[in-house]
Amino acid sequence: MRGSGMVSRSLEELDAELAMRARRGAAWQLRLGQLLEVLAQLELYFQLGFSSLAAYALERCERSARWVEAARCLSRRLESLPLLRRSLATGQLSWSVAELVSSVARPEDEARWLELARGHTVRELRQHVQAARSTAVVDSTPGGGAEPSEPALRPSSPASEHGTVSEEERCTLSCTVNLEDAWLFEATRTLLEHLGTPGQAAQIEALLAEGQEALLAALPRGALQLDFETSGEASRRQRREQHGRWQAGAEVCCERGVRSSLLQRMPPRLDEVSAAAAGGLSSLQTRSAQALDEEVRELCRGLARQELELARLLVLLQRAGGWRALGYASEAQYARERLGLSRSVVFARRALAVRLEALPAVAEALSSSVIGLEAAQQLIRIATPRTEHLWLERARQRTIKHLREEVAAALIAVRVSGEMDCPPPADAELERYAELQRAVISGRACEPASQSRVAPRPLVVPASDARRAWLVMLANLERWLAGGLMGPVEQASGVQTSAEARQHVGRVVLRWRVPSDVYDWWHTLQAQARAWLRPGVSWLRFLCLAFWQAWRHVLGAPVEYGGVYLRDGYRCRSPVCSRRDVTPHHLRFRSQGGGDEPENVAAVCSWCHLFGIHGGCIRAQGTAECIHWELGPVSRPCVVVHGRERVAA
Repeated sequence: MRGSGMVSRSLEELDAELAMRARRGAAWQLRLGQLLEVLAQLELYFQLGFSSLAAYALERCERSARWVEAARCLSRRLESLPLLRRSLATGQLSWSVAELVSSVARPEDEARWLELARGHTVRELRQHVQAARSTAVVDSTPGGGAEPSEPALRPSSPASEHGTVSEEERCTLSCTVNLEDAWLFEATRTLLEHLGTPGQAAQIEALLAEGQEALLAALPRGALQLDFETSGEASRRQRREQHGRWQAGAEVCCERGVRSSLLQRMPPRLDEVSAAAAGGLSSLQTRSAQALDEEVRELCRGLARQELELARLLVLLQRAGGWRALGYASEAQYARERLGLSRSVVFARRALAVRLEALPAVAEALSSSVIGLEAAQQLIRIATPRTEHLWLERARQRTIKHLREEVAAALIAVRVSGEMDCPPPADAELERYAELQRAVISGRACEPASQSRVAPRPLVVPASDARRAWLVMLANLERWLAGGLMGPVEQASGVQTSAEARQHVGRVVLRWRVPSDVYDWWHTLQAQARAWLRPGVSWLRFLCLAFWQAWRHVLGAPVEYGGVYLRDGYRCRSPVCSRRDVTPHHLRFRSQGGGDEPENVAAVCSWCHLFGIHGGCIRAQGTAECIHWELGPVSRPCVVVHGRERVAA
């Protein structure tokens, strides 16, 4: 019993500290949302050399566009709700409660909603919010009362009714293929990104759509059953709905035991950030872009440190018994009700802390603000204890855009070679890997093997070479490029295989996180198509070739400056911009004697060209091989990059 009491007290202490840190993080996130909202309203990020707020947030905040929009949205709602804003800023309300209540509260009934929020759980509040929305819809019909505000009319998704979010309705889709199909998929992903379809889930959905159209065109009428509800998806959907009902019932039962801790009022916190967040947007309207940027950077560094500590506490809580020992029905309930977070956020933060236990140098760099949260998230995907110092140094030298590109290429090298210890790429290796992108965008990958193919040069890679992962990957890439979409890939001759990687040779495992409906669509369509596929053609290969058949006509069209665009991958060369609406920019202006030679022309997006460079917010000098970039005011640039190396920030 004594040991049980010690564990109980330890759990209670962890739980209390987690709740406190989550409330503090909510106040910091609110303040960041306010700063970003002012930057967006006044378009001040343009003055700093960024083509969009999303590009600014990724580089300067190291946060995703989704995170930024959620923070901005709540800050806008709370601007007219000062009582709710102050309660969130001082830790009286959690983020999930403020987000829910602010969707229906208005200035005239704000106090009533605040009182409801203090006396009810998030699950109970959802019922009040749903009732208020239903009343608002009735009152807005002809003959009813005043028309409600737009947020009050926004319906909640079925997922939110059970206390989950869309991220928690995702599944892991896995596929084991040979090297030919793996390279075909990488080429297809490049084509999808070139066509404006980024992200794993959207790309898989696009492949399924084209694959289904190809099957409908090729198979006899009625051979393909499109009513997937009759072929297994209905039962899976019913199981998910039943699980949601069971979970909701369990949460109601468990609320009785944890209600006192959920409704316990924390003492108000009045530190500098909380006081500023409680004040709203009014004090920010006259601030300069540089002043706002400095505060954003400082808040982001502090918030990253707080989230790291929160992540470590989440790991300790899980190892001490977790939400079950505290009396909650599910981790989603604990995250939502106690911490004000979604389960997906809790899972991601805990996964970060676990991975950082094996990468102490990366953890220390994040804790001391040497790198930010997004850089750390990228490093834990690729770094190992043997390579973490190399990758950490690379993260210091790269913008987030360039770091993402190099990590993505390294992950392909790991999958193809089977070598887990993959160092950062050298410039020459990145250039050789870029041949895949150029072959796809130019349409060269579609050409028959007999046309304009160059035999790959022989390569001998010793098993002990430190850069073996890159050498093996590039050797196989050359052989795939030599054969094209339909050509076979032979294992690179002369490549000695290490014992650790030998089991992976010739087979590549691909995994994607997709919504559950896309997961069901993949397996249902695959089951029906399997009987019609040619022997030796995998399902993934069929989907990729169907997509190429539908879209290959858009590739390789002759355009002015096409060689420059192809060299630069039809992507803006700015180190912080990934837009693809590219135009030619003469690094040495033609008015100053610059010519059209390729080394003097770079592909940049229309904003970076017309408003950034010619507007004076961006300076680009040098040659196309190594451009020196300065973003922001001339007297005090916020980003300086020479080639791919960040030399100031």
